[in-house]
Amino acid sequence: MAEINEISVEKKFSLVELLMIIMIVGIAFTIIVPLSMSSKNHKMIDEAVYNLQLIAQKDVQFYNDPENGYYAFDVSMLNIEDGSLRKTDGEYIFDYTLTDSTAVATTNEKFGIEGAKIFYYLPRGPWALGDDKVSTSTFDSAWLP
Repeated sequence: MAEINEISVEKKFSLVELLMIIMIVGIAFTIIVPLSMSSKNHKMIDEAVYNLQLIAQKDVQFYNDPENGYYAFDVSMLNIEDGSLRKTDGEYIFDYTLTDSTAVATTNEKFGIEGAKIFYYLPRGPWALGDDKVSTSTFDSAWLP
């Protein structure tokens, strides 16, 4: 009778297999990290959208009161209570300015990128992003209402 010899083979990773795993993990991270940053920026833009809508609403009330004059040229003229404007983590990450036809939210250093702008044309829109490179690279126009 023939003898059956069992050969035991130890399985180890070769260098090529290890490099392939590292490459796959690296590709996964390059896809996941920008998506999570995009989601974070999308959540932070909610502060600007809410606050600009509130500013526009108060601006219409200001305009309709004949004792005020026609236009408010500063957000402080609208008498918005401090608790009405929304903050992110207890701080404003946008600075708000007002002209006779536009409310503008501009990112400040607390946002992480300074100078990106969102426009809301008074009294009822539309919304727009600043046409500069900072605004278009920071925000996606699909995030606006």
